Amino acid sequence: MTAAVLDIAMTGKRARSRQVGGLRDTAIVVGMVAFVPVAWWSVAATGVLGPGFIGPGEAVKALIEQWDIVWYNALPTVSAAVTGALILVAMMAVGLFVAGVLSSVTPWFVALSVVVGSVPLISLTPALSLFFSRGTALITTVVVLAGLVPVAATLAACARVSQQGYEELGALYEAGRLTWWTNVGFWRSIPSIGVGLRTMLPACFVGAIVAEWSGAAGERGLGSLMANALFSYQIDLLWATLMLAAVVSLVLLAVVSLLMAPLERAVR
Repeated sequence: MTAAVLDIAMTGKRARSRQVGGLRDTAIVVGMVAFVPVAWWSVAATGVLGPGFIGPGEAVKALIEQWDIVWYNALPTVSAAVTGALILVAMMAVGLFVAGVLSSVTPWFVALSVVVGSVPLISLTPALSLFFSRGTALITTVVVLAGLVPVAATLAACARVSQQGYEELGALYEAGRLTWWTNVGFWRSIPSIGVGLRTMLPACFVGAIVAEWSGAAGERGLGSLMANALFSYQIDLLWATLMLAAVVSLVLLAVVSLLMAPLERAVR
């Protein structure tokens, strides 16, 4: 009887602890997101960065006024970013399976992330334009390269985590690597997968903008619109594009968080 009561009490305590931890994490994220516009407004109000640095209220107003032209140019950017992200998700799924079954591939994933991460994206676009025509294909290729770093790093982390304990417990229960990965390794990898996806999706969108900025866009593109607004000194249009880029990045981050939340709760 006493043991049953203690077990119920401990279960309730762990549930309350998880709830408090979740609320604390949410409060930290909300606080950090709220801090950005406050700091932005404070700096803009001082005028220390000149008249070209406008506040968040003026930036939102510019986005509303320039919405038609900004969204018209943003559509191909978002499309290329989503296409590249889907390709990377498929690569991550295959890589997770391979990393779970073949632990020897972990160093290769680490090496891949280092090599790809050492090459600046803006220098790849002119070289890739020798093989791809300007437009969606070229932008999507740069997007995939932009997301390879977090994908490779995630696979390396998942490979290490998923294999922990296999040599002892796997041998004890006579479980093969595939069985171990399906029942243990994959669930251990969920936190690393969540971090990787949260890093990858915004990186894909930024990669698309950088590709367009450096000349990969065809007739439309958010990156090329940014460049045109900057060099023609259309401050309102420039800030409207920057505001939309920030909003899309936050939306992508929120989408990943919502999709991963059930899995992350399941492994706590």
